[in-house]
Amino acid sequence: MNEMGIKSALHGIIFASALSTLSQAQSSTTETQVWPEADFHVQLQDNLRILALTGLQQADGYPYRQWYGGAGLGYQFKPILRDHLQNIDPDKEHYLLIGGGYEFYRTVQSGKLKYEDRVTFEVQPSFRPLSRLLVRDRNRVEFRWVDGVYSTRYRNMLSIETDILAHGFRFTPFASAEAFYDAPKRSWNEEYYTTGVQLPYKRVLMLETYYRRENCPTCKPVHWNVAGATLNFYFRNAR
Repeated sequence: MNEMGIKSALHGIIFASALSTLSQAQSSTTETQVWPEADFHVQLQDNLRILALTGLQQADGYPYRQWYGGAGLGYQFKPILRDHLQNIDPDKEHYLLIGGGYEFYRTVQSGKLKYEDRVTFEVQPSFRPLSRLLVRDRNRVEFRWVDGVYSTRYRNMLSIETDILAHGFRFTPFASAEAFYDAPKRSWNEEYYTTGVQLPYKRVLMLETYYRRENCPTCKPVHWNVAGATLNFYFRNAR
């Protein structure tokens, strides 16, 4: 992929997100959420890392609230040797990540309580077509039990980010598009479009802020506008 092609792809993701938002902004089926989350990354020896996370999804003016937590293992293959600004996230420094884990969700919507267990497996190839550009394609399968009822879901997320260092200040704008395939319904029924920025601090933490547009014709509400912030902590095993 040449530089013009990469820029076109990035612009396409951002344009799709903006177009989706503008075309449906006045819909009565659109609600707003705030997502605070904390992620804890522990890098072990031999390219193995542990990830633990917890977060809250809270609707603004709508009866919806979801708490979740989870943990998983990931193995990183083949380091990226091309010259570039080093990331504090070791996952971004490898061409391939394979991982799996467990997540638990507790949701209250319109007075109804729902529990969900997920066992996850994902494969994420990455590459750097340019020194400051990182492209990742996450493929994730979720084995889900929603109130005891089993279902399977596949998610594919393409993300593009660029590393910028200006006057000693480091930040990383990014954009992503994610599609969901619901196996029981045999349909691609959900889409996420996200834009945001990551702000790393030394090698210990990174703040990620973003805006996300969610579309799901089979859900209620059909659309979500999300303002999110994730605080990432990084721990490295002393060698």
